[in-house]
Amino acid sequence: MILKNKKRVVLFTTLFSLLCIFPSFLNAGFIYEGDHLINDKTITKMKEIGKELTQKTGVTIALVTKKHLTKAEFLEIKNRYLKKLKAPYVLWIFSKTYEDKKDFGLNKMFNSPDLNGKFDKNSLFSPFTGSFMKLIVIQKSKSDPTSAAFLNGYADLTDMIAKSYNVKLKSSIGSESETFITVLRVLFYLSLLYFVWLYVKRRFLEKGTNIEKAE
Repeated sequence: MILKNKKRVVLFTTLFSLLCIFPSFLNAGFIYEGDHLINDKTITKMKEIGKELTQKTGVTIALVTKKHLTKAEFLEIKNRYLKKLKAPYVLWIFSKTYEDKKDFGLNKMFNSPDLNGKFDKNSLFSPFTGSFMKLIVIQKSKSDPTSAAFLNGYADLTDMIAKSYNVKLKSSIGSESETFITVLRVLFYLSLLYFVWLYVKRRFLEKGTNIEKAE
């Protein structure tokens, strides 16, 4: 009898230790690991949305954001999460720079097979129409485009998943997200037009002025 009680104590202690070590992988709703590329206020909102999504659909979303990743580091993170996450899940890994390329980042999303077809990655990552856009065109602004982009991309992802389960998220930012995306698109196209105008001005207008001076 004493031996059985000892075994129960050992089993309970082991289970409790595992829960302490890996609490975030057990239907946590929203798991975040990162180099603080996203501000705390945004993380809090994402956790709120993620918790409701898990409660209503069982889907867990894990987001990893890094300033820099090597291929080995990326594979370690990917394999570690894919081993621990329980279906249904989505794993989103983002890095501002990747390997030895300073201006080239990494943006990958993985999901359990049961979520295939329940959301559209292209609508998230399209450079022109995606809800998650690296609009660092406004990086000189005092605003925080990185946090805003992640919140909008995450909100769009959770809304798509919720819709596929025929549920609605009360914590969703909904139309607020769409409005922000529209503003970002306008800023993007205005910036694009501005750079085109600068190119035309330097390429043709200033060249014509220099020719006239030479004559």
